[in-house]
Amino acid sequence: MNHQDLFKLLRTVHRNVRCPQCGRQYVFSDIKIRGIVDSVCFLELNCTDHMPLVATVMIEHQKHSYADKKSRPIESDDVIETHKILKDFSGNFEEIFSK
Repeated sequence: MNHQDLFKLLRTVHRNVRCPQCGRQYVFSDIKIRGIVDSVCFLELNCTDHMPLVATVMIEHQKHSYADKKSRPIESDDVIETHKILKDFSGNFEEIFSK
C-alpha cells in the first residue's frame, strides 16, 4: 500500500463515514490508522462527543505494470528513509501529506 492508496482510503472514509451516534462527519485529524495487514486496514475514528469507532477496511489493489514504467529499483536508502518516517509516525495524515 503506497501513499496514494492511503490518501484515497482516507478521502473515502472522510466523505462517506459518519459517527453512528450523532451523524458528524469525521475530519482527517479524527482518522487514525492503527494497522495494516495485507489488504486490510484497521482505522480508529474519533468523534469529539462519543467513543471511538474501530473500523476495518479492505483495500482493493490495482495491478501495476512496472515493466511499462521507467522507475529505478528500490535501494537500501529508500528503505531506511521510509523507516525513519514511519518510526515516529503518529497517524496524523494531514501532517505527512502537507510535506
